[in-house]
Amino acid sequence: MVNKPYMKIFYSGEKIYADLSLSAIREEYGNFIDCKVEGKIDLNHDEYNPERKQYNASKLLSNMCKICGDSLFLLVIHEDIYCDTMNFVFGCAIPKRGAVLSTYRLDSAELIIKEVVHEVGHVMGLNHCNNECVMKFSNSIYEAMVKPSKLCPICRRTLLKVYGYV
Repeated sequence: MVNKPYMKIFYSGEKIYADLSLSAIREEYGNFIDCKVEGKIDLNHDEYNPERKQYNASKLLSNMCKICGDSLFLLVIHEDIYCDTMNFVFGCAIPKRGAVLSTYRLDSAELIIKEVVHEVGHVMGLNHCNNECVMKFSNSIYEAMVKPSKLCPICRRTLLKVYGYV
């Protein structure tokens, strides 16, 4: 049996999105991880790309890694984000470190919850999944809407192998 990892949740906009994230993480990953809303963070200007009018998710992640050290984290923002060659992303994660989630394009609590569970799954070590699973890759609002909000049995078993029964 492994000790539960601890995740710090930060936000840059409305605290309600961080509180919603906390509930979603506890609901889906409560057996595997502890978490708490730590507080509000101001975004840096160097993370913003004025030509795209978006924040660079990779830079956000890098800065959060510096701030959080070895602690796991989730940063929830209400700004549009992108990474690499993609026009936008809902979120971006570094396994065993942290994730950034943008609520900018997510127009319902249901979609925010799905994407929180998805990004935290990556932080916990899960990859994209082809099953009917919240870990299915979403490249559009429609794809995010039609995927389930829960982990499939295979992804759940993967977590059990890594973290055991807590």
